[in-house]
Amino acid sequence: MEKTIKVHRIGFIGFGEVGKIFASAMVAKGAEVSYYDVIRTDVVPGVAYCPLDELVARCEILLSTVATHVAVAVAETAAPLLTSRNTYADMNSTSGSMKRRIAGVIGTSPANFVEGAILSAVGEAGANAAILVAGERAEAFARQMNQIGLMNVKYFSSAVGEASQVKMLRSVFSKGVECLLLEMLVAGKCAGVAEYLWKDIVDFMTKHPFQGIAENWIKTHPAASERRYHEMEQVLETLKELGVDPVMTLGTTEFFRKSTESGLAARFTRKPDDVWAVPEELAKCRLLSKPVHLTKEDQS
Repeated sequence: MEKTIKVHRIGFIGFGEVGKIFASAMVAKGAEVSYYDVIRTDVVPGVAYCPLDELVARCEILLSTVATHVAVAVAETAAPLLTSRNTYADMNSTSGSMKRRIAGVIGTSPANFVEGAILSAVGEAGANAAILVAGERAEAFARQMNQIGLMNVKYFSSAVGEASQVKMLRSVFSKGVECLLLEMLVAGKCAGVAEYLWKDIVDFMTKHPFQGIAENWIKTHPAASERRYHEMEQVLETLKELGVDPVMTLGTTEFFRKSTESGLAARFTRKPDDVWAVPEELAKCRLLSKPVHLTKEDQS
């Protein structure tokens, strides 16, 4: 088994909320931590600022925690400075393909590359945020991070891009539910029933384990998709009457329409016992293989 290399110095490239929280945990564990950012801010005790070239020369492990849209450019700036003693870990929220692109940039240097995918909201979870890592060096990297304050870093794969793919697909749910809730509450405010809707949803989700709710939605989807499609047409009408742009509701309605027209119901003679039977069948019929094209009437 590969031995964990003791980490003496950690450097953050980008020092926003994530960098500050992680750095504080590392300092508490005795790590020597430095950072570089275009905006200099010495607000974490025990963490020193230094220019990028000095940061690379000083630190064995470099964590890129910058805004997603500059992650590639930051890697391109850092790459010429890296040596074989460095491990460059990109912790930013990007697609798997962008992570592979960043790995390619770092690959022009002698440094090691690790992909990091932060699954938790760091502001709430702190140093216990769930993080998946991938890459040839990722298993040792996970152990190192666990030793110096990031307690929930887990090795996922040796293939760069796979950890971030999990994060992106997980966000289909987490970010989607966020927007669905807000669309419902905005419409509720317009109708004067937002507080009632909020209490009703919270009570329902509190009283019933989520796994049971989710499995019931999925298992009843084939038989109920047509009925739910027609109900969603009425939901669309309701939101339009309230003057609310039904961004999320349009997507839900379109999903039920495509599911109904795919003939999914005919493939199930009864409610399936296995929750995976429905997504597997939807994948076979390539329900979502084509982009959604909304009519002008839908968008009005």
